Amino acid sequence: MQIMGEHKIGCVVIVEVGDADMKPIGIITERDIVRILGELEPWSNQKSLRTMMSKPVITIESTASLKKAMDKMNSYNIRRLIVVDNNNRMIGINTEKDIFRQIAKSGGLIADLLGTDYPPEHKEIYDRFGDFMSDLLPKL
Repeated sequence: MQIMGEHKIGCVVIVEVGDADMKPIGIITERDIVRILGELEPWSNQKSLRTMMSKPVITIESTASLKKAMDKMNSYNIRRLIVVDNNNRMIGINTEKDIFRQIAKSGGLIADLLGTDYPPEHKEIYDRFGDFMSDLLPKL
């Protein structure tokens, strides 16, 4: 929790000690912290990271599409994906906020992701979505 607070981050990826390849084995998120605090005895700090982390860690290849990342986050009900290279080494983290930023920056991206086959009565909503995301971007 100290690392998360000091760096203002929402998760810490866990790798094996001494693993030069940095292959992720788990992740501790804000949700895990809340769950853990509810389970622990007051002021108990005897649990190891291995017992607290979420596993298996959900990863995505660095070459995957934004759509695949969104689908994976939705199917696992998670807000972060560990990005790995073709050797399963961690090279980054993709968050919901990252996806929103990308959508907001790319006007036509929403049509690529959602398609244009939607009911005519929803056309105005889709047309205005790009403007909404552009307005939201500075706040993200």
